[in-house]
Amino acid sequence: MRAAYHESQGGLDVLRVGELPDPEPDPGDVLIRVRATSMDRVDVYWREGSHGMKLRWPQHVGGRDIAGVVEAVGEQVETVAVGQRVVASGERTHATLALAPSELTFPLPDGISFEAGGATPTAGRSAHQALIEKAQIQSDETVLVMAAGSGVGSFGIQIARATGCRVIATAGTADKRARAMELGADLAIDHYDDDIVAAVREATDGRGVDVVLDHVGTPVFAAAVRSLAPEGRFVTCGVTAGHMGELHLGQLFVKGITLMGVGRPDNQRIAATMRGLLAMIDQGQVTPEIAAKFGLDEIAEAHRLMESSDFFGKIVLTP
Repeated sequence: MRAAYHESQGGLDVLRVGELPDPEPDPGDVLIRVRATSMDRVDVYWREGSHGMKLRWPQHVGGRDIAGVVEAVGEQVETVAVGQRVVASGERTHATLALAPSELTFPLPDGISFEAGGATPTAGRSAHQALIEKAQIQSDETVLVMAAGSGVGSFGIQIARATGCRVIATAGTADKRARAMELGADLAIDHYDDDIVAAVREATDGRGVDVVLDHVGTPVFAAAVRSLAPEGRFVTCGVTAGHMGELHLGQLFVKGITLMGVGRPDNQRIAATMRGLLAMIDQGQVTPEIAAKFGLDEIAEAHRLMESSDFFGKIVLTP
């Protein structure tokens, strides 16, 4: 197979594209001919060696999201068949072939393109799980989505809107704030220059929001908690900009705030989340937001764009 990989950690210069051995499916695996996959922030961490990432393979191939066509199946697989269009959560997906467990491989609805499917599993599942399963958002609630330009943020706006919520989003540029409004946000706040808490209170007549969806971490944690209404819920699915924050425990108990994380769900729970998310996409309630598309030979450009944060949605690779 052809793959984008690196054998050491460092700058963009460590990235390589070339031939690696084809993966072999175990009895419960699906081998997929990858038509689209995507970048996650963790792919940059693996390449840099930051955030405690240590290489696990001689040639590290990034990626977790897959959309493509089933090439082969393990002997125990009965849920999908060779030649079927699928979307899956796997690993080492920045390649022409990739493996995924059968329980995390799903038929790709006819109305969803490979590119949209390849942009969906990690970010979309995280947002859906955080809002629908953990925070249990309800119609007419107000949801604050941090970093609307991210994959999680772009999915979060749409999932909250489709559930009947009012949405306040934050983003760092005028273009991203405009796009957040186009996706369904009622208000977009500049998280670099605006006072998030003051803007939220003004927009909610001083009450605050019912739910905060965050994956940024340290820089916005204090503002996120202070933006919550009494009995509000804060849910995190990542700490891309830092993992330490201060918490006023008095405010926690006085306001009855709930803090939660999405956790590490087992494959059965992930599958249930994916089925719900794919149904929303198939029904047109949510559309994966694709910021840019690159071929495997352009892997360095994809990493450079991810590092810059100068994009809205998901960066897609089309092997």
